[in-house]
Amino acid sequence: MTILKYITGLFCLTVLIAGCSKEEKLTPSELTIEYQLPQGNHDYDPTLVKLNQDYGTFFLYKFSKVDFGATPVFVENGNFGDTYAADIADEAYVGKVLSFVQRNWLAFYPDAFLKQQLPFKVLLAQNVRGLKSPFAKFNVVWSYNQFTLSNFSADFDAMTVAQKRTFIASIHEEFWNFMVTRTKIELAPEFLTVSNYAQTGVTAANMYSYGFLLAGISSADDKMNRDFKSYIKAITSTTKSQLDATILSPATDVNGLVRKKYNFIINYYKTKYNVDLQAIGNAGVL
Repeated sequence: MTILKYITGLFCLTVLIAGCSKEEKLTPSELTIEYQLPQGNHDYDPTLVKLNQDYGTFFLYKFSKVDFGATPVFVENGNFGDTYAADIADEAYVGKVLSFVQRNWLAFYPDAFLKQQLPFKVLLAQNVRGLKSPFAKFNVVWSYNQFTLSNFSADFDAMTVAQKRTFIASIHEEFWNFMVTRTKIELAPEFLTVSNYAQTGVTAANMYSYGFLLAGISSADDKMNRDFKSYIKAITSTTKSQLDATILSPATDVNGLVRKKYNFIINYYKTKYNVDLQAIGNAGVL
């Protein structure tokens, strides 16, 4: 009886194996493209298609609230859509402002760098604003996979040169903030060795002596990132001659720490990525 059960079991196992071998080969389902380009038939649409082909990033002037505000549950501070809002671009101004963005942002970075560092989506918007008091307006906001630029409207024509300069500086500052926060790029290692991040009592009166450009940084949670971001902002918004006359001057930088950190940032990213951050500040508005 035991032998019979063994033979029966062996037979069933053989049939099962044979049946498995005859199953159809599994094939993966085709991936659907989430966005389609071009989004219209404007003369600037081919440029947006080319940007997507070059960098794999979708530059969109038509987007939904989900495109702008949705955040996966695994992302910290996932209430982006409850904090900010943006209106889609005025299509009459997309070409003009896009050209401005290309000249003053994208042109300063190598193609290989942009292909690696740009987010999945760059949303071209107008009236980017906060939804909580005091309802501030923003030039740039970003979330885990998107980067939203404002001023794609008649507001751009009303901007002064100084306001456009601020717009440019905001783009570069938040681009680097995005890359660092999303761990897509590392902070310049030697930059982090200069100042004592455990230092207390940093004020507007003594911050330069410690190598900081922000007062009160000693009480911040993310000291290193905030410190780095403050240098990126200063460099990309100011010419070298202006920096030499202000924060890099011996009268202000009494211990030489600001210049040391400045040099570490400039040299590191120029050597590693062929990105000249000071060239951005020197260029002004193009």
